[in-house]
Amino acid sequence: MSSSPKRITLVLPYYNEEAFILPTLQAIAAQDTRDFRLIIVNNRSTDTSPALVETFLAASDFDYAHVEEDTPGVVAALMKGIALAQGDFIGFLNADTIYPPHYVSHCLSLFDANPTATSVMAIDLYAPPDSAEGQRRLKRVLFASRMLRKKCHAGTYAQSWRLAPFRAAGAFDTAIWPYVLEDHEIMVRMMDKGPSIYDAGHYCFPSPRRTNSTAVSWNALEKIAYGLLPARAMPWFFYRHLAGKFARRNMLSEALRNRSWQ
Repeated sequence: MSSSPKRITLVLPYYNEEAFILPTLQAIAAQDTRDFRLIIVNNRSTDTSPALVETFLAASDFDYAHVEEDTPGVVAALMKGIALAQGDFIGFLNADTIYPPHYVSHCLSLFDANPTATSVMAIDLYAPPDSAEGQRRLKRVLFASRMLRKKCHAGTYAQSWRLAPFRAAGAFDTAIWPYVLEDHEIMVRMMDKGPSIYDAGHYCFPSPRRTNSTAVSWNALEKIAYGLLPARAMPWFFYRHLAGKFARRNMLSEALRNRSWQ
């Protein structure tokens, strides 16, 4: 499907997501703007999700491209989408995450209101935003984002970037960072390019299975070190410290294809 250029490209990689991807696509279809193009990347799925995606997209009214990436791993799939991206901005989605109807329009309005910002980051919620639990989560992430302005407080599924500086910094690239936690590593390269914007009205709802991903994430000591070390230490921390540890633990980006952590 082709149409006039859109302001933001949304990249949605997926691998064997037949149990999750339709609600995510329904949430995208329910957006209150059509000023986006969806690049959906099949990363060698072996279940019925490609057929489900094709059927849904054929009946949709938004601009999209459904493409394949044979190299296994989420970063390889993201790279495919980045190469095809157009417009001023790029946003990344997960196939098991629900995005509220105002997600895209609110993201664009935050970029417009903050012309020096390089990124707009959504807050991951696991309860309604007006509930006590949701409010606590919103306040906690907003506080952290003010205290640690050059650190990452959002997963890849909640990140949107100005496309030009994002590409200029190397974007997601397995040649730069082939490991998990690409969402935090990218901030090392982007932290001095401009501020990241967090807002109480910009949130999404990941699958609860994402809260049980310690097998493909850093350990408690590494996470504490990330929070405590100053921003200027982040290049050393990632490229000289974590990279070696992750390599020895085989925590490459394709490790996320192992769903034992669900």
